[in-house]
Amino acid sequence: MSTKFSAVIFTCLILVTGLPGNQVMAGDNPAEARAAQTARVAMLLFDEEEPGTGVYPVRYLISDAYLRIDDGHDASDYILLDRSSSVIYSISHEYGNILVIHRQPPGSLSEDLKLTHEPVTDSKAPSIAGKQPRQFRYLANGELCYEAVLVPGLMTAAVKGLAEYEQLLGRQQATKLESTPAQLRTPCFLSRYIHAPGRHLEQGLPIQVWDDSGYRQALVNFSDRTDVSTHLFEVPSEYQEVIIGIAAD
Repeated sequence: MSTKFSAVIFTCLILVTGLPGNQVMAGDNPAEARAAQTARVAMLLFDEEEPGTGVYPVRYLISDAYLRIDDGHDASDYILLDRSSSVIYSISHEYGNILVIHRQPPGSLSEDLKLTHEPVTDSKAPSIAGKQPRQFRYLANGELCYEAVLVPGLMTAAVKGLAEYEQLLGRQQATKLESTPAQLRTPCFLSRYIHAPGRHLEQGLPIQVWDDSGYRQALVNFSDRTDVSTHLFEVPSEYQEVIIGIAAD
């Protein structure tokens, strides 16, 4: 199924006087007309860092229908989640292709995996939008996996979109679990990437997430009313699709 937005066709009768013959009017160019269409979405901008990398920006644009992930630039490569079909598209402009990841069936939590989280009572984070952040430690079988500072009740619709995306990635990762080296299948790996990805999102909007490996995520900006071009939520029709997995019923 294509997620490309249907083009809106305008029929305009415009009376213009004194307009130079070589000037392009708004609406005369289909590409410009398409780019002029806007959607109001939620926006989250994070700085992230992984072991061996510098800090890089990650922007999320979330609407009721889509979630887009990019580096903050409209022309960059991006990931698009079609929330109605639960299909993830990863678009590469350099190679002109689209990696298509279909929804996989949910797995069951192993009885050998016990997930817990505990609050850190001395968190001194200042309030955000009138709400007090809370810090939690997330554990698997008693092993500390990561920590997070979150704001409950803030940007709840956007947080729901983040959770949907994380869960879909977890289902896809589960299909490759047998090929994952046994030494990597630690309780923290299984909980974080397979059975309970994004579980911290149940406590609110993350403003900081970190672990002992060197991973860091920090919220630098957010808005629940950002106007962007609707073409940011389109999948290029001229690119070649590479499909992973079979759509689950």
